[in-house]
Amino acid sequence: MHDQMLALMDDCLTRLTSLRAELAAARCVQLGERRGIALEAIDAAEGFATAAAQAIGEPALEPVAVLPMGAPMGGPIPTVLSEVAC
Repeated sequence: MHDQMLALMDDCLTRLTSLRAELAAARCVQLGERRGIALEAIDAAEGFATAAAQAIGEPALEPVAVLPMGAPMGGPIPTVLSEVAC
């Protein structure tokens, strides 16, 4: 299980690092592109959480709902990612 957990973490971190590089790139982006990358990062983290939970014998975690922008939400005020076109 130890090796399996390390492999799961490595895969997730590799994917997140790649997505981070896409977000950090100084370039022109299309409207919604950065939001799409952020959603991919959420998907990578959720995939890791599910696989890791199963690897240690825990039930699969419930997926996190991603609310559309502007939807009311309880709890802390969400950070809004802004899109700046060139």
